[in-house]
Amino acid sequence: MKVLTPTLLVLILCFSATAQAPDVTPGNSLEEVRDKRNALLVVYKSRVIDASDREGAIIDDVLKADPQPKGRYRWVYGQLAKKLNKYIGKYKSLSAASALSEADYVIFFNVVEFRRILNTPYPYGELFVIVKGSPETLKPPRVVWRAKKMLYAEDAIGDLIKDLKAVRGEI
Repeated sequence: MKVLTPTLLVLILCFSATAQAPDVTPGNSLEEVRDKRNALLVVYKSRVIDASDREGAIIDDVLKADPQPKGRYRWVYGQLAKKLNKYIGKYKSLSAASALSEADYVIFFNVVEFRRILNTPYPYGELFVIVKGSPETLKPPRVVWRAKKMLYAEDAIGDLIKDLKAVRGEI
């Protein structure tokens, strides 16, 4: 019993410390877009293969991309835009940009795959928030927020909206 007690105590301390640790990824904050209003939504399947500088390659890919979705990505774009428009209508702290030149930042959904469940397609992918660079202040474009994992499109945009509300004090 004496050997079991210290082991049990160590396990309990490990689990309680894990439960209390905040789930914050370094550099994953929407603080930089708190006061920015114009967002451009981009949806497509990125062909990025460069694992050494994945975020840099995605940024280059997104900044060169056509913001108008094509093919089946229009449907995914419509799903995401519907949730964003609901947020825009309620809080009025965000507006949609139609071109990269009008946008303060880009919301990019990288479609990784379509899963079929009961003969219905569900788009899964990664969501990124990319702040445009500023030549005047020598700041390059950068990813300031990304979904914690690959998610269903509507869940990913829901997480982003929840974080936007929190950082803007709209809860």
